[in-house]
Amino acid sequence: MVVRIFHGLLLLLLLACRPLADRLPAQWGWENGVLENLQVLILLAGGAFALAICKRDWKSQRALLALVVLPLWAVLVARELSWGAVFLTPLDITAAGPQFSSRTLWYKPAIYPLVGLLLAVAGLVAARHRLDRTLRSALAKKHVPWFESFLIVAAAYVSGCAEGHVRCLIDAMPSQQEVLEELVEVVAYAALWLAQYRVFLSPALRENATPSP
Repeated sequence: MVVRIFHGLLLLLLLACRPLADRLPAQWGWENGVLENLQVLILLAGGAFALAICKRDWKSQRALLALVVLPLWAVLVARELSWGAVFLTPLDITAAGPQFSSRTLWYKPAIYPLVGLLLAVAGLVAARHRLDRTLRSALAKKHVPWFESFLIVAAAYVSGCAEGHVRCLIDAMPSQQEVLEELVEVVAYAALWLAQYRVFLSPALRENATPSP
């Protein structure tokens, strides 16, 4: 019941993104603005939930799956923070808000190799402990997050439209496209959090929270 309520709320929020985009302050869509900071909070909550699963069921298959997911949340948080550039003085302040760039970071050359290393280690852990079987077991019990996946894809499409990266079927973009982009990303990240919640708390994973060999 609780999951269905969240489904309804997220769907309503997604549908409301277009009218809200022209009614919210333009500053909310700025980089390091209200909506982007809200996204970071949601992503941190996702990482915190995965970390809690790791600590609670350490060495179980569920904990190992959460451990593999943790780097993904970390990368998403870092990306939303421009890899740390938002903590520096803006390069410029324009009508679109403060401008930050990761190109100014002294450690910029190491970012993508480090991300690749983290994901590679996560992949090795998943392969070593056959977490694909664990995930399939969870999803086979009617806990596939189809609705969350739909919300994420729909939000990504609208975000692409707002950024001008994809061709929109409906020419109805708001004047404050940056606000629309950030709004739908809030929906996407919230749906991702809910998808993780459903998978980790599925009966299959809870019943098999036993130590991994």
